[in-house]
Amino acid sequence: MPKLHQNKNRKRKHETEGVDYKIDVPKIKFRPVDEALEAEDERLSHILFGGAKNFLHCLEEAEQEAGASQDSQGSGSQSNFDSGVGEEDSSDADETTRKPAWVDEDDDGIEVGEALNAQHRKLPKGGLNRRGNKYVDLLKHKFQAALGTPRWADLNRRSRTESGSDDEILQTCGFLTTPNSSTLPSNLLEFKKVRNLNHETSSEGPFINSIEFHPTSSVGMVAGSAGIMSLFAVDSKRNDKLHSAAFQGFPIVCAKFANGGNEAILGSRHPYIYSYDLMAAKPVRMNLPQGLTQCKNFIISPDSQYMAVAGKWGEVHLLSAISKERICLLKLDGEVTAISFNPSGSLLFGHSDSGEVTVWDMKSRRVKHKFTDEGCLQGTTLSISQSNQFLAAGSAQGVVNLYGMEDVLQNKLPKPRKTILNLTTGITDLKFNPTSEMLAFCSSEIQNSTKLFHLGSGIVFSNFPNFETKMGNITTLNFSPSSGYVAFGNRSSVVSLFRLKHYKNY
Repeated sequence: MPKLHQNKNRKRKHETEGVDYKIDVPKIKFRPVDEALEAEDERLSHILFGGAKNFLHCLEEAEQEAGASQDSQGSGSQSNFDSGVGEEDSSDADETTRKPAWVDEDDDGIEVGEALNAQHRKLPKGGLNRRGNKYVDLLKHKFQAALGTPRWADLNRRSRTESGSDDEILQTCGFLTTPNSSTLPSNLLEFKKVRNLNHETSSEGPFINSIEFHPTSSVGMVAGSAGIMSLFAVDSKRNDKLHSAAFQGFPIVCAKFANGGNEAILGSRHPYIYSYDLMAAKPVRMNLPQGLTQCKNFIISPDSQYMAVAGKWGEVHLLSAISKERICLLKLDGEVTAISFNPSGSLLFGHSDSGEVTVWDMKSRRVKHKFTDEGCLQGTTLSISQSNQFLAAGSAQGVVNLYGMEDVLQNKLPKPRKTILNLTTGITDLKFNPTSEMLAFCSSEIQNSTKLFHLGSGIVFSNFPNFETKMGNITTLNFSPSSGYVAFGNRSSVVSLFRLKHYKNY
């Protein structure tokens, strides 16, 4: 045993003789002591932790509280340990005590007059623009009027967690995204030329005389002088043909949807019309009332109750849209060139070759008012906006007069709100879009002769049509029910289709 004990305590000797080795020890660079820096660190530590003794004392108290907390959890009681992350005491969420995080005292001292003088600009007098008011109040008012009060800047929000993310702050300030607007921009029109509406047929012409969009389905109807009516599925990519019907010896001059879109009425130079049942795909020939020898220009009232047909010698025949029987005969001075119902169907407007417009009341079926289209020698087209706010009249001289509806109903010589002189030849067709934000008009005498007019700004879109667009001699045009599409028919049996990107629906 003693011998084993001695071996256990024996230290092992390392043989170092004859062995070459070198130990690299990193050299420690000592920097001189910065007494001022150490004093500052000690001062900050004292502020944060109360000195070394107080810091150790706080650690001991924290350990005791943690042990007591574990004991209480084991006994079934609920711990009120506050982590301080993502929690807020309801007593501290007093909305009346919340204040801005930062206020620039210099901004409060700047007045509106002083700021405007420095910027060399002027503002309308009165209100917040008074020169003695604070400039910061004016800027705040403009920001809230344009963008509203963002959640992160609302002092009356319920909690700090509702302030939103950084993305919201940037988007609200306008750095990343521009607030969406439902109003059509007036500077440039966003559009795309898509596949022609009748690309599968191109046989309705040669003159395309009518383009109609179904009121509830994405279907477009094209009819022309070849006596063919075709229906197409409007999707801007394929525009597949759904159905075609040919009428021998019956050049279609005017075609309209009727009866809620279940019927298509086709008119020509003959004393009869065709009523085409779209559900059964069956045409029915119907004779016109006595004295009405043609049906080249007709319209259907918005309630699908009446069918007004322009006849000869200033006559307007009012028919039942269902039975096609004549209800009454209306008369105006001069030859009828255009007719149009107002959106409610209570009034019927008729333009003449003498430049006079006659207004009939549909209840009494009598003349309610007459007015003269300013500067018009021969009227050609007439259209009324869906908002019932505007009336547009086109002439054979290429002039389009835009009137306010109140002006034309109260004055015999109303003053146009805008006279549009962009085209130099006779106006062939004229239509407002369904949202009453723009007016489209065209002339068939010159190729690509069409314009889209922005009603809010009173100017035409300068980029439509562009130089690359080839639409030929345009004979007719129309908008889809939600203004998502606009179509132009020409003398070469082609219907050009454009997608208006501002409007999301068909």
